[in-house]
Amino acid sequence: MSEDKARISDKVAYRDSRRASFRILQPGKTHALRRFLLFVLVAAVAWFGWRALTAGFPPEQRAVLFLFLLAVGLWITEAVPAFAVGLLIMGYLVFALGTPLLLDQPWDVRPYLNTWSSPVIWLMLGGFFMAEGLSRTGLDRQLFAIAIRPAGTRPSRVLLAVMLTSAIASMFISNTSTTVLMIGAVLPLVRQAGRDEPFAKALMVAIPLAAAVGGMGTIIGSAPNAIAAGVVAEFGQTVDFVEWMLLGVPVALLLVVTAWMFLLRRYPPSMEAVRIDLQTMEEPELPGRRERTIVAGLSIITVALWMTTPLHGIHVAAISLIPIVGLTMTQVLGTADVRGLPWDTLMLVAGGLSLGAAVVDTGLADRLALQLAFLTGFGSDLLVFAALALLTVVLSNFMSNTATVSLILPVAVALLPGRELEMCLILGLSASCALLLPVSTPPNAVAYSTGEIETRDLRPGGVLIGLLGPAVVIVWVLLVAPLIR
Repeated sequence: MSEDKARISDKVAYRDSRRASFRILQPGKTHALRRFLLFVLVAAVAWFGWRALTAGFPPEQRAVLFLFLLAVGLWITEAVPAFAVGLLIMGYLVFALGTPLLLDQPWDVRPYLNTWSSPVIWLMLGGFFMAEGLSRTGLDRQLFAIAIRPAGTRPSRVLLAVMLTSAIASMFISNTSTTVLMIGAVLPLVRQAGRDEPFAKALMVAIPLAAAVGGMGTIIGSAPNAIAAGVVAEFGQTVDFVEWMLLGVPVALLLVVTAWMFLLRRYPPSMEAVRIDLQTMEEPELPGRRERTIVAGLSIITVALWMTTPLHGIHVAAISLIPIVGLTMTQVLGTADVRGLPWDTLMLVAGGLSLGAAVVDTGLADRLALQLAFLTGFGSDLLVFAALALLTVVLSNFMSNTATVSLILPVAVALLPGRELEMCLILGLSASCALLLPVSTPPNAVAYSTGEIETRDLRPGGVLIGLLGPAVVIVWVLLVAPLIR
């Protein structure tokens, strides 16, 4: 059990990285030559597509369109790590738009580099530090145990408690870490019950589903949320921590409860009583009371300030500095802990924000939106939202959901001027509904890697959330968005 846990949890605490899924499922496999040839192929296809599409385009649009096509190909094929594409975007924009190599009058490219200082980046970083502190001190395990204990031993209640705990935890810490912890807790029970016990399979499917959907709940819960909040800010609107929770938490909880009822019907338990005990799991030696007190205190203060932003007016990015500074100054987190944070996710998000800004600034978003203008011809904004939300879900099943949102949002917001807020919120939340395949999200990969479920076991829940999720998101966003304008 401890070897399985170590293998699947070895530095894969990412909120969104498709390569994390492959590292879980195929550890140690690199295939460098195959990836190099794939990169060459993607670049060649992007080049020929660019040559065919850019006749009559101004030079700045030609430059950014090639980058857009290249990023699409690299993110879909994973020829290089997703975060590397984010860095490529920023470097490319500096040379293509900021030097006289392609443009007679170079642009000011500082906005495409300053995405590193975007408030959403610091907000996510604060969440990473807080989650690492909770994990290192074992407080996350204690919180999980406290949350599950009231469920008793009745299978239906235990399943609901596990799903709600996974969903709520994923709003504040990595959904991959949440899945690893919960899978580790239920795996002895699952293996003891055997594959003939429906409830065992229900647990293995429910945990990654709830963890992925739970990421909708907060801005830091999933990288697409941060991307959406960043794009909204570019149009002069802001969505603070509490406002996002008002949008995301009800949707996440409704989908979790619906999935719980669905799984009980599909896998009716034959066991009369079950007991899950997180305390029996093996764990490394944990720090002492001082470290736990510091982490608990800073986490409570940070979350409390995030959730009371409308009262005191302190920006959520500034509040995020509390765990960043506090946990490092008190030496609760050392150099090795900071190195182990998911910096690649931040690189991906920063690159996605840069690409979106460039697509909008050059007018390429408006030009590409004309190709989708037929959607607006039906005279229904609802139809446009539904079509793009489903497209986001479909693409997110096969490529990084952060990359999907980074590519679609700049074009989508140009389709419905004046409704940028609703578009960003709908697509950002819908990206968390992609759960069809083992590689669709790292939590799915963690559950699949145990060998207790097969790909076909993920499909019913994936179809349910993939279709119901966008519908619920659209309805709720259209009801609530006017209240936060």
